[in-house]
Amino acid sequence: MRQLIRDALIVNGDGTTTPRAGDVLIENDRIAALGTVTESARRNLDREINACGRALAPGFVDTHNHGALGGTRRGDAGLPLACELALRGGVTRRLCGVDGLSPAPVVPAQRVDYAAQLKPLDGAIDGDWTWSSVAEFQAWHRGRSVTDMGLYLGHSAVRRAVMGNQARRAQESELNAMCELVRREAPLTLGLSTGLVYNPAVYSDQPEIAALVRAFNDVRPGALFPHLRSESDRIVEALTEVVQAAIEGGGGYCNEHSKIAGRDNYNKMGVLEDVLSDASASVPTMENMYPYTAGSTTGDAIFPPDIRAGTRADFLVRLADPKVRDALYVRLRGDTTTWDNFVQFCGGLEGVQIAGVRTGVGDDFLGKRLGDVARAAGHKDLESRGAYEAVFDFYIANGGEIGIITHYGNEPTVERFFRRPTMAVCTDGLMPGPGQKPHPRAIGAFPKALRMAREMGIALEEIVYRMSVLPCRFLGLDDPVLAAGADASLVLFDWQTVRERNDYLDPLVPPHGIDAVWVHGELVLDQGKLVAPARYPGRILLPALGER
Repeated sequence: MRQLIRDALIVNGDGTTTPRAGDVLIENDRIAALGTVTESARRNLDREINACGRALAPGFVDTHNHGALGGTRRGDAGLPLACELALRGGVTRRLCGVDGLSPAPVVPAQRVDYAAQLKPLDGAIDGDWTWSSVAEFQAWHRGRSVTDMGLYLGHSAVRRAVMGNQARRAQESELNAMCELVRREAPLTLGLSTGLVYNPAVYSDQPEIAALVRAFNDVRPGALFPHLRSESDRIVEALTEVVQAAIEGGGGYCNEHSKIAGRDNYNKMGVLEDVLSDASASVPTMENMYPYTAGSTTGDAIFPPDIRAGTRADFLVRLADPKVRDALYVRLRGDTTTWDNFVQFCGGLEGVQIAGVRTGVGDDFLGKRLGDVARAAGHKDLESRGAYEAVFDFYIANGGEIGIITHYGNEPTVERFFRRPTMAVCTDGLMPGPGQKPHPRAIGAFPKALRMAREMGIALEEIVYRMSVLPCRFLGLDDPVLAAGADASLVLFDWQTVRERNDYLDPLVPPHGIDAVWVHGELVLDQGKLVAPARYPGRILLPALGER
């Protein structure tokens, strides 16, 4: 297959080379020539595209993606859902297994319960989980993705496999077993992720995190990719905890979905930057973010960790207990230090938007707020006991299968993070399905980042480097800088007009200005429209070996 892209503004991705006009010749899955393409090389073309001066760059890397599971189900255009969302934003590589919640390892007896935990984030697959190890999951996933997919090894998955969802510190024998499991699974993963607000990693301590990072680095260099224990009142202590674990364990540190929650905490930005600067003096560092003032996660995250311990059934039983409800009413309205109390950091029930429900149960509240749930039950005072009881009842009616959008941030903090030269971009996109109205970041993060860079005066070559090459170099993957012989995973976009067009109430509207995407030379987005290839070109991203 020979394709010629004429009159492009070539942005090679190295971060320093000035974009230049030229042509690019693709032969099969590689770039054959760029800049000047000879007349003889222009013969016998299978496809010719006039770029009309639009920017041509390496495909973007979604450094924090939840599409490894339900994202393999078909979307409206007939492609895997995670791929449809990614390609519309110019993404050709997705990094999954984030927040400590990799789909493997998992022991057979826990597959059903673990699948239920991941469903609000990753969606559900067609059929049952059949894998236990990372290798078995990758074998299942192979051929199910249009984009490339790499996997972090999840702390919660490892802990659950060894000691279930128990709300306590690990004993020495259990920690040793976890370390051994990490060493066994590390070779096929890109680093160690943890989510210290999610079960069961939330029950771990700093020595456990450091030990698992060290175990990973016994096998090969790998960074720590954490969701902090607190992104609000205790954010400085939480960041220090994981940075120290990364330094003790070796390998590197990536500050995941960088943000600050709660208006009383925005002034901590300078201290956070100092901690990150100190870390970069000891280990390789990188950061990522989605450029929004709101986040999104599983609905049970609004509750304290002890309420979430055990199985989903255990959680729902506690939530129905009048004595537990008495304590929850008090804690949700005042406790901001023992866990990240999203209700308080979002300004109350009105600050938490409903992004996912059980189909046929809570559909009328999709896109609305927890405050609307309370008002529908007749409680106008959103601080009243009755308002919180209505929310508890709503969770029980939906079997805990709630997804939420948390409105906790402010624009100046987002912009300050965004200007950092070591800041990559991610969607942190949850997989929408029946009964879901997801965060707009799933499609809008990358086009919004391009718009923000343009409006803030960040150079085109810098933002492309941060969105495509920086993550690959940090992870030790094949360098995607455009050159003769390089991989032909590319994105064509209009630098002058590219922007997001969706919002929190209408999140699945495609962006403007992402015009074409190639994955390993296969044109899968053409003039803004998705193209279903006969054979999915996506590969598994592997450490050191690059793409396979």
